[in-house]
Amino acid sequence: MKKYLISTVAVLMVLAVVFTAFGQQERRSGRRSRMSQEDRLNAIKAIETQLAKLKEAPQVPRPTGGFADMSEEERTKFMEQMRKVRQEQQKVYQTILAQVYKLQGRRAPEEEGVQYVIASTIDLKSMQESATKEKATETVQLIDRLIARASGQRGSRGGQGSGQRGQR
Repeated sequence: MKKYLISTVAVLMVLAVVFTAFGQQERRSGRRSRMSQEDRLNAIKAIETQLAKLKEAPQVPRPTGGFADMSEEERTKFMEQMRKVRQEQQKVYQTILAQVYKLQGRRAPEEEGVQYVIASTIDLKSMQESATKEKATETVQLIDRLIARASGQRGSRGGQGSGQRGQR
């Protein structure tokens, strides 16, 4: 039951980001959307396909009696099944986030091993405070950029939009 709840919450968060991305693109008067309507619909269909995969994902049944009653071999097998399910879910989440980034007009990272993440502005603010205490001005500027991007405050590429952004 909790797994369905967690998956449902994750899905709702992704959809909220998608709808926010659409709203931000339409509100920007000085920018034209890089994606055609057909491309947007294809991205949304890809997200829906990934959500269906999450809903249909096999659930690993919890052992009755807990881990204490399991043999070492059973525990290892169970943990391997859990790891496999988690990796499959992670792939689905990464695909969904890639589509969300595409909808927001961002380019996909080209480096191998790079993954998309969802970070709250609360986490970013605490990192920013720590960087400020350490007098890491470049790090503070990078975090400012992330916070501005997350809140939809995009200025020109030169960094003149929010007053806090550094040169790109």
